[in-house]
Amino acid sequence: MKRSDYNAIEQYMLQCMEDSAHDCEHVYRVLYTALDIAQTESSVDYDVLIAACLLHDIGRKEQFENPALCHAEVGAEKAVQFLTGAGYDGEFAAKVGGCIRSHRFRSSAPPASLEAEILLTPTKSM
Repeated sequence: MKRSDYNAIEQYMLQCMEDSAHDCEHVYRVLYTALDIAQTESSVDYDVLIAACLLHDIGRKEQFENPALCHAEVGAEKAVQFLTGAGYDGEFAAKVGGCIRSHRFRSSAPPASLEAEILLTPTKSM
């Protein structure tokens, strides 16, 4: 991932973070843990993993305002809209959205990729 892409995604994440329990420090812990896990795997799409880690909790504000919403679902939609609006490929955006959607694993949204499985691991424990 180019540094400019990382910076753009990080800036969007920072704009969305308003939940004190899951602040940007939580996001960075998830990212670093996921990157450690990824080193033990082969064929990881690091661009998808990094974007998904950075954006995985961007739907928290909406869930806080309306507890009937699932932050993972809201965050997945916001991430796809942000990424496609910023010129990222639709397939890339969909992969990132899928990871985010499944990071709060429910039977209706099991992890469908290695990157989603990796993201799920640190988010369960942090």
